[in-house]
Amino acid sequence: MRTIAISNYKGGVGKTTTAVNLAAIFAAQGLRTLLVDLDPQAPATDFFGLYDRAASERRTSVELLYGGAPVEEVAYAAGENLDVVASTIDLVDQNEMLLREQRLKFALDDASGSYDVCLIDCSPVMRRLAFNAYLAAAEGGMVVIPVKLDSTVMRGTALTVEATRSIADALRMPTPRWKILRTCVPGRMTNAEATGAAVLDGFFPEEQFETVIHASSKVCEGSWQWKPVAAFEPGSRPARDYEALADEVSRELA
Repeated sequence: MRTIAISNYKGGVGKTTTAVNLAAIFAAQGLRTLLVDLDPQAPATDFFGLYDRAASERRTSVELLYGGAPVEEVAYAAGENLDVVASTIDLVDQNEMLLREQRLKFALDDASGSYDVCLIDCSPVMRRLAFNAYLAAAEGGMVVIPVKLDSTVMRGTALTVEATRSIADALRMPTPRWKILRTCVPGRMTNAEATGAAVLDGFFPEEQFETVIHASSKVCEGSWQWKPVAAFEPGSRPARDYEALADEVSRELA
């Protein structure tokens, strides 16, 4: 199983949109896909309408990480070839000092025979939850870092890159592969966005996906119907972008 963590310590950059669309595309391609929501705000969980059910049944990432529950006991079927481990706000109340950095990795290793690919939607907070995701992706996987081309483009990106390196060094594990994904890219860039692109190119010239995700109202329209844009409007520009991204990620992990 290949594990892909979607992370950036800057919020509002398209992490959940990227995680949900990649999961839907991989599942549609016939890959047995697992999506793990590690954000206490539970955006990916809400996308699939699982929040209330997961909270009442206590089948969430809390039980996975802190209760020792296996993936198969907490994951919900969310579509053909697609399972989701939900999150709830209870995740924010847990004592992270009790969370082993490799707990998620071990849980996914145990479930590796059931899935071909795992997507992890990370919280925009530098905590052990994110470290768990990075270590789970360290061997044969990767970290995708979505960014918007605004004045904060380097802050979250640099923090995320440094965190992947520091936790791997601390535990003497391989640093996960990582690449930057430009999201919400307009058809015609303003001077401010062009400046952001130049900054990224200057600091990370070789660490960016060729694919970019173009801005479109279709992404938001699809979310109101609980559909990834790849299913809501298959011919739209962002749908084609995410399909191209899925192919590029697959080549990276081949």
